[in-house]
Amino acid sequence: MGVLYVVATPIGNLEDITIRAIKILLSVPVIACEDTRHTGNLIKILKDRYSGMFNVQYSMFNKFISVRDYNEVNMIDKIILELASNDVALVSDAGTPLISDPGYKIVRAARAAGYTVSPIPGANAAIAALSAAGLPTNKFIFLGFLGKKWELLPGYTHVIYESPNRTDKTCRTIRTKYPEAEIVLAREMTKIHEEIFNIQYSMFNETKKGEVTVLVYLPEEVAAGHGNGDGKGQQSENSGGDVG
Repeated sequence: MGVLYVVATPIGNLEDITIRAIKILLSVPVIACEDTRHTGNLIKILKDRYSGMFNVQYSMFNKFISVRDYNEVNMIDKIILELASNDVALVSDAGTPLISDPGYKIVRAARAAGYTVSPIPGANAAIAALSAAGLPTNKFIFLGFLGKKWELLPGYTHVIYESPNRTDKTCRTIRTKYPEAEIVLAREMTKIHEEIFNIQYSMFNETKKGEVTVLVYLPEEVAAGHGNGDGKGQQSENSGGDVG
């Protein structure tokens, strides 16, 4: 029986990948991914850079299976069949799989079928942004992409994914609803044009290219009057997305 490896890949800088992840991606015969061309290019780069560097038997040929939100259910049987005789690596286009990316249904099915699922930790946009934002980290909530209904919880830092063309609108909506909230934007993390900056009370940058992580802290002492009237908000509904 094979093992399903859930492998984190870089979110920008290609050096942000673990030795263990490199060994697995270069040795497994099957890789489940979102964009086969994108992942294929990553595998080619890893082979060019690291082949012969580690004591591991490399796969001469990787079979790629495209797994996206719209076809994930249909791919379950195919991947379970591969696991009967092969190890399989599950990756996203960037970062840690399943975090606002497809894969949870496959992991759930593999575990239900008795296969070992092993995480290979690494880069993650939400945690990277949280670590450098300067907001409290003792209590935080990952909301992914905001749904239509959402509230902020007092005393928590909220981690939100947003597309570049919606970031300005989302920040203005948060500021209108929670004037005292602290907002930090992180974009192009680990890349040349990385930016992590605070949004002031009335200052908003123009929309720029690059995936954005929005971090919002709502102080407990100013939360009264928001949410359901007793100072306690409710966790939002989340929708999926393609940010790793």
